[in-house]
Amino acid sequence: MNIFKIVLHSFILATINIIGVVFGFGVYHFLIRYNQLLMQIPMAAVFSVIVFTTWIVILRYKNVLKLLPEGKLEFFLIFLFSMAWLPVIFIPLHYITQGYITSFGNIYINWLFQIPTNILIILITYLIISGKPVKK
Repeated sequence: MNIFKIVLHSFILATINIIGVVFGFGVYHFLIRYNQLLMQIPMAAVFSVIVFTTWIVILRYKNVLKLLPEGKLEFFLIFLFSMAWLPVIFIPLHYITQGYITSFGNIYINWLFQIPTNILIILITYLIISGKPVKK
């Protein structure tokens, strides 16, 4: 088990989740006549799945095997640490952009978004990595 890989991938995953939520809000804002959550959450989830999976595929394709997570435990810890990273990233970001500290409710809502989205991401990336090695 490599702590650096867990910290790196969980940080990247949490960052992608936050960017995905902002991206989803941008899509909602552009199409304002629709319900915000019905637009924002699916867009954020699709964005997160595509971007993080692309990150893992690039690492695998470029044969940067030392950075790829190994085993179910590392993937599980990446999932857990991504949840821990969310408030560490989101609270200062929210303060810088909005001028006040966010409520726990915003963190909780983001965790509710992260749980199913990141489970799907972890499953997809685990299947990608556990597949046949890339031949060059």
